[in-house]
Amino acid sequence: MDSSPHDTSAVDAAPGVAVYLRCYPFDATAMECHRRALEDLAEVLGLPEPLLYLDNGLRAADGLPALEGLLSGVAAGWIKTVLVPGPFVFSIDGSEVRTVGELLERHGCRVVELPARHERVRPAGTRPPVGPAAHLAPVGVPAG
Repeated sequence: MDSSPHDTSAVDAAPGVAVYLRCYPFDATAMECHRRALEDLAEVLGLPEPLLYLDNGLRAADGLPALEGLLSGVAAGWIKTVLVPGPFVFSIDGSEVRTVGELLERHGCRVVELPARHERVRPAGTRPPVGPAAHLAPVGVPAG
């Protein structure tokens, strides 16, 4: 995976579901743990593999090409679900978060946030990791 600061590439995926991630300052792992947890969330929810929209190392003032692409895809109607680790990926400003959320909602898109770690379950067929990094492993969604 390309983790350059302006990576807007999409993982091979069916349209309809997207993951949006943004980190400032630049994250050398490209928010790998969040991406994997959100992909697991999609699997548990029975959604297709999501497209990845990544604004890595960018501030809003720099322009957010992946967010702009995501919003265009939502407006065009081919993205109906956006998975995020939390609203902080859209902005640290609450009013900007609401503006993005309202825009997505207006186009019939639902935003699904990653549940808190203690509320998650693993996708079927996966086993918990063993060893010192076990606490870092991504998991799915709350049991229903």
